[in-house]
Amino acid sequence: MSERSKKSYGRYLADVMGGGFLSKDSVIKLFPFILYIVFLLMLNITNTYIAEDMSREIARLNRVVEERHVEYIYLRSEITKLTKQSELALMLNDKGIKESVEPLRKIVVEKKGGDDE
Repeated sequence: MSERSKKSYGRYLADVMGGGFLSKDSVIKLFPFILYIVFLLMLNITNTYIAEDMSREIARLNRVVEERHVEYIYLRSEITKLTKQSELALMLNDKGIKESVEPLRKIVVEKKGGDDE
């Protein structure tokens, strides 16, 4: 760097650090635009926080759904096991109800002709 650019850079740096650049007309004209940029940055940060919260909530709900699914499968297998004919016969045998060993018979009722039908 040349000596002149070093002085210019040093002066610019001192102007920025001292806050003198804020009093120039060009910065005052750009102030609404700077506020707009700051607003957009704040909006972006807020949006990022909201997205992270939603992501955590989605992960939590996925874990809950997975737990419920496992519980559903377990309970369904238990119900299937308990409702088998052999299991029902064992449970009812303890209460004095025995399984029928005779085959099923069909009962046929013949209708007699008459006015009562």
